[in-house]
Amino acid sequence: MSVMWVSLVLAAAPAAAQLGLTPGEQRVMTNALEAAARANQGFGGAVLRMSWPGGAFEAAAGALQPGGPAITPDASFEVASVSKSVLAATTLVLVEEGLLDLDAPVASYLPPGTLPPNLIVVGGHDYGPEVTLRQCLSHTSGLPDYWKDPPFVAPGINAFVADYLARPQRAWTPDEVLAYVPGLTPAFAPGGGWHYSDTGFLLVGMAVEAVTGRPLADALRSRVFTPLGMHDSWLRWHEPDPAGAPPLAHRFRWSWDLTTCRGNSAAWAGGGVASTTRDLDRFLRGVFEGGLFRDPASLAAMTTWTPTGTPGVSYGLGLFRIELLSAPGFVVGHDGFVSSWAYWWPRHRVCFTGTLDQSESSWWWLLELGASLLEP
Repeated sequence: MSVMWVSLVLAAAPAAAQLGLTPGEQRVMTNALEAAARANQGFGGAVLRMSWPGGAFEAAAGALQPGGPAITPDASFEVASVSKSVLAATTLVLVEEGLLDLDAPVASYLPPGTLPPNLIVVGGHDYGPEVTLRQCLSHTSGLPDYWKDPPFVAPGINAFVADYLARPQRAWTPDEVLAYVPGLTPAFAPGGGWHYSDTGFLLVGMAVEAVTGRPLADALRSRVFTPLGMHDSWLRWHEPDPAGAPPLAHRFRWSWDLTTCRGNSAAWAGGGVASTTRDLDRFLRGVFEGGLFRDPASLAAMTTWTPTGTPGVSYGLGLFRIELLSAPGFVVGHDGFVSSWAYWWPRHRVCFTGTLDQSESSWWWLLELGASLLEP
């Protein structure tokens, strides 16, 4: 299995000079990624990037697809729920522009009749018209998740997923996906807890389209991708794959090639972005080091944390905050269904980005290993 790695050493401020990886530590990370790729059993390549002020380390292992060419550090890939951070950032830019208000009901931005009745009924009351943008972006809306919540028509499979699996090449619109939600079980009334739900991000995406008058792909590009120089990022299945983008790595659930499944258009606002580790690095630095938001209140809102019920893990607006086990401090960012990740370590201004392109593989240990090696 071929492995490529690149280490870039640039001029750095004295305070950051302690950071970096020795050749031996680079080999440790390369070997670790190689092991992760082997665990995929040929179904999913692996790419990671670690960057710090003045330098970066990149590695790639495996192939773009089974029997295909070797994957390289610049490969593009579908980032799955890392897209939630991108949508949240886009929303906050629109708040700065005066087009959205985080505490306004999503319904107030949508054409009448867009929301189906009984979207979230708790205690006999339909809270659908009252759910706010902030609640959707923080997973505190109580909305059921259209991918995973009951009732089930087969073990672990609700009506939407059953139709998604039955017609994997169907192109889904947001309205079509939303129509399944009234039949699902709400978690609680809005504001009553924390429950991970793609449905809220779907609603925010619809609001973004309504206030900009443009497809969501255009809003992501004009508000985030272009300002941050993310030229190899796009909303897959809702715009053409760009001809100039690096080769797209195939992603898998076991041996099922999800990259060819048009049904993943249903992921849309909460999971449809394709990008690269380098572009995700630009995104994290743009959000946390400046370059994206004009108003400090935007980042403050994005990093106001709600407990998730898991020790050491909380959630902001499209962002997790997770305490590290192998090094001091915490990381902030998001990960996705196919073992993709984009996290910022504020202690040392380090970005961790990558993918294993396999939903059944474990990636967190790679981030922990990288943090332990970088800690002076």
